[in-house]
Amino acid sequence: MQPTVNEKGSPPTASTSDIMLVQETMQDLGIYKGAVDGIPGNLTMRAVRTYKRANKMPQNNSLTEEFIEHLRNML
Repeated sequence: MQPTVNEKGSPPTASTSDIMLVQETMQDLGIYKGAVDGIPGNLTMRAVRTYKRANKMPQNNSLTEEFIEHLRNML
């Protein structure tokens, strides 16, 4: 099981490629305007919470393996 980003968004323990996938997906959905750099900053975490709220998921900064897989399945 892959480690997750904690509730405050750090330390960034999700892989860089997974974070980039999150950023790219959120950009495609129009809810993330930041850089696709693999760094889970404030804009990334805000987009994740927005996405989770819209999809009736727990609104937190956790980038769990299940959440990443959910995004992969959208592609």
